[in-house]
Amino acid sequence: MSVRRALSLWGAAVLYPLIIVTYSVSLTTQLALWGYKLHRIFCANRPIVNHACGETLHTTVPPTGTVFTTVSVPLFTVLYSYVRILVVCKRSNSEVRRKAVQTCVPHLVTFVVYCCSVFVEMAISQFNRGQINPVVAAIISLEYLMVPSINNPLIYGLKLPQFVLQL
Repeated sequence: MSVRRALSLWGAAVLYPLIIVTYSVSLTTQLALWGYKLHRIFCANRPIVNHACGETLHTTVPPTGTVFTTVSVPLFTVLYSYVRILVVCKRSNSEVRRKAVQTCVPHLVTFVVYCCSVFVEMAISQFNRGQINPVVAAIISLEYLMVPSINNPLIYGLKLPQFVLQL
């Protein structure tokens, strides 16, 4: 990979979240709120928008598209790159294949679990407070905070079984 391509990918990875967060927060700060109690474990932008008085269409439409792009673009990019790595390593000797699988599988598992947690959290944020039970929203918020955090040490601390490495 060239330096120019690496820098452009790095720039996209930094600029996209910066633009989305800045845009969403700037729209949210203009809203008048009718309540200050969030049925969540932590504060997020979408539940604040759900507490707004009046028209929130301009703050609803852009985040709906970002739910898809925030999760799917990085997920498919990472999956594609790891598949390419594993295809190249498949042509190599068994030691290279074993090391590639031993490195890639934990990364893929933790990243997919994280992406699923982010997707669930972002999808549940799209509901209004009357559409979902507050206990369910709190449990899902806990899942978003705890499952990836617990998953990382477990996955990286375990040795992969031999039958997985024989791929």
